[in-house]
Amino acid sequence: MIPFTTNIIICIIQFFCVVLINVVYAFTQFGMEEALLTSIGFLPILITIFMQRISEKKRLIVRTFYLLTIITSYVIAVQLNTVGMLVMVFLASGVTLALFSDFGIMLEYSIISVVTLVVSAIFQMEKIEAICAPEIYLSYLALYLFAQVALLFMIKGVNTYKEQMEIKNEEARNALEAKSNFLANMSHEIRTPMNAIYGMAEILSQRKMDREAGKYVQTIQKSSESLLSIINEILDFSKIDSGKMEINEDEYSINTLLDDVLSIITFRLMKKSVKLNVDIDPGIPRSLIGDELRIKQILINLLNNAVNFTYRGHIDFIVYWDYIDEYNGNLIVEVRDTGIGISQENINKLFTAFGQIDTRKNRNVEGTGLGLVISKQLLNLMGGDIKCESVVKEGSTFSFHLPQKVRDPRPCNYKANYSEIRKENDEFKVTFMAPTARVMIVDDNKVNLQVAFELMKRFGFEATLVDNGMEAINKIDEHLIDYDVIFMDHMMPFLDGVEAAKKIRALDTPYARDIPIIALTANAIKGVEKQFKEAGMNDYVFKPIHIDRLNEVLSKWIPFDKQIRKLSTGSKNDIYSEAQNGRLQGATGPISFDITDNLPGVDVEDGLRNCAGNKGVYIRVLQTFASSNLLASLEKFYQAGDWANYAVIAHSIKGACNNIGAKKVGEIAYEMEKAGKAGDKEFIDRHHILFSRQYGDMVKIVTNAVIMQTKKDFG
Repeated sequence: MIPFTTNIIICIIQFFCVVLINVVYAFTQFGMEEALLTSIGFLPILITIFMQRISEKKRLIVRTFYLLTIITSYVIAVQLNTVGMLVMVFLASGVTLALFSDFGIMLEYSIISVVTLVVSAIFQMEKIEAICAPEIYLSYLALYLFAQVALLFMIKGVNTYKEQMEIKNEEARNALEAKSNFLANMSHEIRTPMNAIYGMAEILSQRKMDREAGKYVQTIQKSSESLLSIINEILDFSKIDSGKMEINEDEYSINTLLDDVLSIITFRLMKKSVKLNVDIDPGIPRSLIGDELRIKQILINLLNNAVNFTYRGHIDFIVYWDYIDEYNGNLIVEVRDTGIGISQENINKLFTAFGQIDTRKNRNVEGTGLGLVISKQLLNLMGGDIKCESVVKEGSTFSFHLPQKVRDPRPCNYKANYSEIRKENDEFKVTFMAPTARVMIVDDNKVNLQVAFELMKRFGFEATLVDNGMEAINKIDEHLIDYDVIFMDHMMPFLDGVEAAKKIRALDTPYARDIPIIALTANAIKGVEKQFKEAGMNDYVFKPIHIDRLNEVLSKWIPFDKQIRKLSTGSKNDIYSEAQNGRLQGATGPISFDITDNLPGVDVEDGLRNCAGNKGVYIRVLQTFASSNLLASLEKFYQAGDWANYAVIAHSIKGACNNIGAKKVGEIAYEMEKAGKAGDKEFIDRHHILFSRQYGDMVKIVTNAVIMQTKKDFG
């Protein structure tokens, strides 16, 4: 379909030509005076151009244009005694008018123009005879009628075809959405029992059994991992395909990311005679801002491909940094292998969905064929791109660039001997103590409060804990204590952190106006900093809370005269080592029973990391998690259909689970939180029972572990 503006231009040009011909005819036959009178025909063109600038009503513009052209064409024809030529003029205008494909407008034009021609034939036949014989004019009139009917049928057919195409397009869109929803739902439904199978196999693998049974359990574990990987790929693909994939940018350590990736790939290469060469640019900034999870996924996809298709030789993993300016740059990665290679005609198929190259030859290679597709689309979502160069039987090189923001510009100094990196770079940055500091922490989630409280103790003070925004407002209004800083949770029921901050600032006292308010948030999304700033907040800390970031924020906002500088810090690895050797004190005395062996489904190392590596703190957080069951609140809001508060409770569950390392339940809570925010009742109805059961099961697991710990400690 031709755009409306183009159609108008065509109509104007056509009528301009008609008027110009009449002006020239008037000048040659009757002189300048008649030519000037005939130029009145340009008036409809000027009016149409003016209306197009001041009005967006397309039908009004077209209707005005065709009425004015009919009137001025008739006036000019009468003036120049060329009424017999009106049939040709009206036919030319009708053809251009048909380009709008508007049946109603065309019908109006046909009726008015035919009536004008018939009236002219009845009352002005003497003027018509000056151009042509009456019978010829009547023949022209009959042909004009036929042409108008043909144009009307043509427009009707075009409109019918357009409607059918729109219906088919809508059906295609619905089919695509149904496919994406089906893939997403099936992936979720399959992943749930698969997680259970893998979890049970993991528990069995830790028990004593004979060699044959051990092999069976190991087979179950490996098969579960493979199937879960495939399901996760399908789920990611369906999210990207339906436009639901979110990129969550947050601060991350490049050393930690690379160490995690290389640990996985090194394990996969143990049974292959393939050497892994690692070349990491030591000048890469130590801390970047981006989606760590998705970057890790891309790197693992590329390295897994290299492992799968390389049977001898080596794999080169090269990472370097290209500075754009002080705060921005490109992370550039190359993965080279000496594998089977890819022919030039097949390279483009690499990034096609379900398009594993030469499946007959590669039948022993597991996968959906989606890894590279997902990697490319994720890179595109994050502003990067990927390319491939390959020679058959010689090897392949996959490379990508990815824009990232710089958080900490100090060089990462990652060495080829990456197993030593944690000892050199992964340190806690507690640079000062502030025993006289007064800090308030506001969070409706008891686990989050416990974690923040324990982390604050590392700076020498005990924070005041408040579990709702209104109480925080009252404390500031009463002003019985001079707090130095308020840490305010972003999402809380009834009164969220943003509103609470606004109300504190609205108290309009010097104390309420000036006290630093720091947002605590798990929503690492674009624009959130602006929202906090507009609410009167001074800074923000993403959850789970990293000790480095907490140190940075506290040192910035706690009065300098209350800070006592430290000369040295301890290594995270040392703390982990002490915790695992049982030398740290627990919540109620020496740890004589390892609670971490009884937490299936919990990434204990991640939980310890969130507690600054302190096992005693971690046990106290587990105790708080066990005692703060949110199932009742979740069910209450579900039954009431209060999706906004349902989302808030899901958000709290997500934070609590992520704090202890229960990532899988945290992921489900995140999906439910998003559904609650969107008011997606259908999604919540489908997954509420599963979500409640998995969260309830996690509470039971942690509760049982805490009970066993207590029994062991006190006999």
